[in-house]
Amino acid sequence: MKIPKFHLESIWQNNTFFKVLSLLIACIIWVLVATNMKTDIPREIKEIPVTMDNQTSFITRMGLTSIGADGLFVDVTIEGQRLVVGSISAEDIAVSVDLSSVNGAGSFSLPLVAENISGKDFTISAISPSTINLKFDRMVTKKFNVDLVMENLVVPEEGYLMEEAVINPTQVSVTGPDTDIAKIAKCVVTVDHEGSLTETTVFTSDIILLDKDGNEIDASELTMDAKQAEVTVPILKTIDLPVKVNFLNAPDNFNLDALHYTISNETITVAGPVDEIGKYSEIILGYIDFKTLDLESSYTFDVELPENFTNVAHMETVTVTFDWTEMTAKEFTVTNLSLLNIPTNYDASLLTGRISKVRIIGPASVLGTMTSDDLVAQVDLSKRAVETGQFKTAVTITAPAKNLVWAVGDYTAVVVISEKD
Repeated sequence: MKIPKFHLESIWQNNTFFKVLSLLIACIIWVLVATNMKTDIPREIKEIPVTMDNQTSFITRMGLTSIGADGLFVDVTIEGQRLVVGSISAEDIAVSVDLSSVNGAGSFSLPLVAENISGKDFTISAISPSTINLKFDRMVTKKFNVDLVMENLVVPEEGYLMEEAVINPTQVSVTGPDTDIAKIAKCVVTVDHEGSLTETTVFTSDIILLDKDGNEIDASELTMDAKQAEVTVPILKTIDLPVKVNFLNAPDNFNLDALHYTISNETITVAGPVDEIGKYSEIILGYIDFKTLDLESSYTFDVELPENFTNVAHMETVTVTFDWTEMTAKEFTVTNLSLLNIPTNYDASLLTGRISKVRIIGPASVLGTMTSDDLVAQVDLSKRAVETGQFKTAVTITAPAKNLVWAVGDYTAVVVISEKD
């Protein structure tokens, strides 16, 4: 029997062959797909947040707080059928910390627990990392004084004064784990400046926490109600100013230079703000009233400076003494009394005709030739409100023709005022 020849071209032209081949390929694909659909495959879900589980209330009852539990993320590996695991996201998995081994304050290595909260069919095979280090402690708040450390702060050797610096705030409240707070020995703010200061300057610096050995404490787990402080360094300019006294109730045209007196300290060293001290050329101690200026009189004044000025030498008082060598005192009876500035539409008259025992101070050479006729007592009605009736008022006693004399004490006269008809 003769065997027919096999031709490849005839196969490609045979429709039956293609039908059989297509069926065979389809069966192979179906078997592969069916096999993969039933086989679990792994997948890693990244950046899943870690939360504290319901045991947190137990930690709270012990008065503890977890330190470093915020902002933690882990990667979780899951397994399941391809169609399922491909749809899983971080929201389908909850990762928490197992706190069952925490029994007090301290640091613990705690296992992480992952849970399928999606209701989808997959399993969790691994957590990376599988444990977490957490610290538990009691949170406390304590106040500390802010101490100032000044480095390289200088002023010129002459003409300037550095006063005590002012810190704001003077205290800081620090909140954190009890064990960390206990390490704080003090809080400091450091001011460092190169070169001389010639004006008041404000610095802003960080507040640093130091332990008992002077080492800086890591404040990453601590909360401070102020992290920086303002330090005001007052710089004052110094100057020597003459001190002077002024006089009250001196007789008209009285030559004050004729009074011989000394001031215990004629100048005083003061320090004041740079922009203000130039406005002052002297310091007025106070006033001396001629009505009280008697033989042997001396006066002590408290030194009072303008606001924000400093008494560098701490000179608290100054005494003014007079040279009475050429001066003397004598009493007179004044009979020359007169009224000045009588108001319009009013009549005025003096009921007092004389003033006795008027004490006059002056050079002995002048008082030796003085009589009561040289003295005048005047009542100036412009210095009081107009009232009808009889009243007692002050008089001013002068010696118009004599120089360098004055009346000591207060004297009065009775005046009658009535309305004109």
